[in-house]
Amino acid sequence: MQQEDSTKNVRLNEQIITINQSSGWDTKENLIPFKSLSDQDVITLVNHALLGNSKHATSYKYVFFKSILDNLFNIDLDSMPECFLSFDAISLRFSEIYWNLILRFGLKQMPENTNGKISVIEKILFDFCVKYGYSTTETEFAFDGLKSEQQLELSNNIKKTVVTKYVLGAFCADTQWQFYHFSKTQKWEGIYLNKDFFHTLAKYRSDFEKINYFEWIKYLESINKEEDSYQLASKLDRSTERKNLDSYRKTLFEFGQTTCFYCGKKLSRTVVGNAVDHFIPWSFVKDDKLWNFVLACPSCNSKKSDKLTSQLFLANIRFRNEKLRLKNYPLVQKEFKSYTFSKLALMYGNAIFNGFQSGWEPD
Repeated sequence: MQQEDSTKNVRLNEQIITINQSSGWDTKENLIPFKSLSDQDVITLVNHALLGNSKHATSYKYVFFKSILDNLFNIDLDSMPECFLSFDAISLRFSEIYWNLILRFGLKQMPENTNGKISVIEKILFDFCVKYGYSTTETEFAFDGLKSEQQLELSNNIKKTVVTKYVLGAFCADTQWQFYHFSKTQKWEGIYLNKDFFHTLAKYRSDFEKINYFEWIKYLESINKEEDSYQLASKLDRSTERKNLDSYRKTLFEFGQTTCFYCGKKLSRTVVGNAVDHFIPWSFVKDDKLWNFVLACPSCNSKKSDKLTSQLFLANIRFRNEKLRLKNYPLVQKEFKSYTFSKLALMYGNAIFNGFQSGWEPD
């Protein structure tokens, strides 16, 4: 992204503003006061930042934006004047996406050149695989197949050498310094989102994801062989799909959920036989959090699919979560840190706004 060299006029608050795309990537901080932004202002700024006709050396900005979108509902909305999102959360998702795209699907992330140079992110991943003896051409397991300490090691490396070094300032500059505040000089451990930006992203989450995917796919198709680019949209979607939900299944079963959350049918005594269902569909949130998981019988899990339940079950999961959060389980304490029912209700309402069918109930 640091190689961009162009300008673009955009309309913000009824004023024409010139954005210099060559600035930003090496900026140490952004403390420029946020303006009041309408939905249209945010859409304009994001569209500009993702435009495919600007020069860029890698796919970093698309992955960075997706990492923020996927973490929207992990933000603690009540603790700060602005919405805080940690670099750890962004970098963990950033690492997961690239692990799957580069190692599982074999997709290049920058154009080939005569001296064989590869992107920094590819070098980091290849070196990591050499260190731990993983094949770089036959990596069959997803990122969540790594040990937690390996995930942390890789994510911390990528945070320092890619996310905060190359992408952080550049994407902020591309959104006219209105997306988030950050400071490397004060050693902030994350970004503070403009709340107007947050609410618009949450409201139109599916649309922003589609825009990002469209530009991202065009870029990947331009630098990869046709056979490697097959079903790119599916590969981008699968880049964050968790393979193993056993820890969630075990925690909920130990909590005492022995019947289907939806129909009340007795669940299998063999824990693995029970379905772990995203109450708010995964296809909307693109994230896995214990407070959004319930155990369901195979029939309800299949029939509910990507639908939203009726309001009755929204009340039920609120009650369930208030009881579950009191348990002194490590996974519960970790994943309920930023949970509030208002956030879950916001997700439910925004999913409806984004076109997800609501009102489902078991037969």
